[in-house]
Amino acid sequence: MTDAVFVRGLVFEGNHGYTAAERRGTRRFRVDVTIERDLSTASKSDRLADTIDYGKLSELVVRLGTQSTWKLIEALAGAMADAILAAYPGVTVTITLEKLAPPCPGVPEACGVRLTRRGD
Repeated sequence: MTDAVFVRGLVFEGNHGYTAAERRGTRRFRVDVTIERDLSTASKSDRLADTIDYGKLSELVVRLGTQSTWKLIEALAGAMADAILAAYPGVTVTITLEKLAPPCPGVPEACGVRLTRRGD
């Protein structure tokens, strides 16, 4: 499938990190979400009900990032993917999650993960 709905560059602040010191303070995170789904019906109907509402998708992702705490960004990205698959069964979702300005040697701009999950 090549059709997709995507949201790029969602930014939020959260208390995620492996160490307790990282979780005590907030850090900035950036997320890209791509959902592969057949969009042929929406391309003809012009109805929001026939596609993915990227406003609601953004709310879901930001809510998970700001209202929960995770040690690993892999776990946070996995929770985001699971929530999207629960809301939109049968899609394929790719999450790219970046921790901006992580506390690492060399002062990287970002470190992150990308995962892809397929729904049933």
